[in-house]
Amino acid sequence: MTAETNGAGERWTTLRRFAGYGAALAMTPYLIVKIVWTLDGLRGGGLHDGAWSRLNWTAVNGLTVAMAAAAILLGLALGQRWGMRIPGWLILLPAWVGTGFLVPMIPILPVLALTDSGGDTAADAVVPAWEIALLSVSFAGFGLGVAVAVPLYVWQRWPQAFTDPTPARSAVEGTTWAVQRTVANLAAAVSVALGLPQIYWSLGGSVGLDQAALDHRDAQWYIWTGNSGLWALIAAGGTWAVLRRRAGAGLRTPMLLTWVASGGLFAWGSWKAIFTYAVASSFPSPEPPLTLAAQNHLGALAGAMLLVVLLLVAAHRATAEKLA
Repeated sequence: MTAETNGAGERWTTLRRFAGYGAALAMTPYLIVKIVWTLDGLRGGGLHDGAWSRLNWTAVNGLTVAMAAAAILLGLALGQRWGMRIPGWLILLPAWVGTGFLVPMIPILPVLALTDSGGDTAADAVVPAWEIALLSVSFAGFGLGVAVAVPLYVWQRWPQAFTDPTPARSAVEGTTWAVQRTVANLAAAVSVALGLPQIYWSLGGSVGLDQAALDHRDAQWYIWTGNSGLWALIAAGGTWAVLRRRAGAGLRTPMLLTWVASGGLFAWGSWKAIFTYAVASSFPSPEPPLTLAAQNHLGALAGAMLLVVLLLVAAHRATAEKLA
């Protein structure tokens, strides 16, 4: 039963629809720009130097066209009535990846824009600054939209997952409690191990970095590194709070933060692992290759493990509510 029929309030439904439609609308300029770039690549245009000598401009932009189209469909599903009737996994998985990609970026997008060095002249000639700015606005708008729409969607569709179950914990969690705790503790430990060094490096520390590549640390590297470290620690802290099983509204905030942070670990870890592997020599990094690989792969793994924990917690609370 959805919250539209169980008294959650029409105003929350209106806000969810507005946020979902807004997310879809915000992503539309990104889709249009990427279609133009893909068509330009088919005619021989685009970038072909630096990293793009190893990447196919048309194929990569074609992939992002598909991703943008999926993002628009996600926004519409979050806002429209039919979105409440499609299989849960079909919307939760892309919502998790999408929020993980973009929501952690929202606080740092303005700072990244202010510290943009302008890139190389070849790229500037092919990609005008106004197009880059438009893409950033699309990212921020979509991220804000899903940051509002997804929690409301989950709350309205599965309200019992956030209620205070009256049966004893052992009656509803059974044998999986030990599994939840073990997986969550392991994932949280990995998140802390990833987050603390990045916070240290973002504050100027250099122990553990490639001393010959320290000159590659620019303002944007510090911002990205610090933000990644912060969200890794948020994932660990949110997991700890969720496992404490705070009742009612007290559980919503840690679950939401863990949802976003775990999605960020998975999405960015997977994405950077693929492209670092494809064009490693074109992106010299202060982190040694082994450290960079560990950050990406272990981050993606920890994010996936935390998603499993969140789903188990929500499922057990829903079961407890039915037994109450």
